[in-house]
Amino acid sequence: MNNPNLVVVVGAGPGVGAAVAKAFAQKGHLLLLVARSASKLEEIATDLRGSGAVVTIAAADAAVPGAVAEVINKIEVPISALVYNAAAFGGSLLTTDPEHIRAANEVNLLSLVSATKAALPKLKAGSGMVLVTGGGFALHPSSDYGVLSVGKAMNRTASILLAQELKPEGVRVATVIIAGIVAPGTPFDPALIAQTYIEIFENVESPIETVFKGVTA
Repeated sequence: MNNPNLVVVVGAGPGVGAAVAKAFAQKGHLLLLVARSASKLEEIATDLRGSGAVVTIAAADAAVPGAVAEVINKIEVPISALVYNAAAFGGSLLTTDPEHIRAANEVNLLSLVSATKAALPKLKAGSGMVLVTGGGFALHPSSDYGVLSVGKAMNRTASILLAQELKPEGVRVATVIIAGIVAPGTPFDPALIAQTYIEIFENVESPIETVFKGVTA
C-alpha cells in the first residue's frame, strides 16, 4: 500500500469514476465521492462499503463556480489523490446555447483549476497527486461534439500546465486520455481504465499524459 490517506473523486459517476474509486479502495484508501446527485453517490458508496471501503459523499455541481472547491476546502486530512473525472457534454459549437457552453467550460476547466487550488495544501501534506480524466476528442476533435472537443482540449492543456506549475511543490499531475467509448465488457471497460490510474499513481516516473487505447486479451 502506498499511502492510506484520502482519495477524492470528483465526478464519481457509475462508469470510470466508480471504477477508479473501487480501485483505490482496494489499495486501502479512504474515499470522498463528489458529484451532483446525492442519491446516485449513495448508491455507489453503498456498493463500495459492501466491499469494506470507508466512503463519504458530498453533493456538488462542478458547473457551479466554486462548488467543488468549497467541498475540498472543508477537508481536514491529507489527500493522496484528487481524481477529476467531471465532464460536460454538448453538440456543435454553433447549435449549442451559449449558456450551456459557459457551464461546460466551468466543468471542464474552471472547476478543475479551483478544485486543484483548494486541494493543494492537503495534496502536499499527503505527497499526493492530481489525476485528470481526459478524452480522445482533445486529440481528434469533432464538430458534432464541439463542446466536448473544446472541453477536453482545455482539460488536457490545463493538466499539462498544472503539472509544470505544481512540480516545484512536489505535487504530480497526470491526465489519462481515454481514446474510445467507455463500456463494460469491452477494451474500454471502466475497471481496465481504473487500473491505469493506479499504475500512474504508483509510478512516480509516469508521464504527464497517458493515452488509453483499450486493453485486449
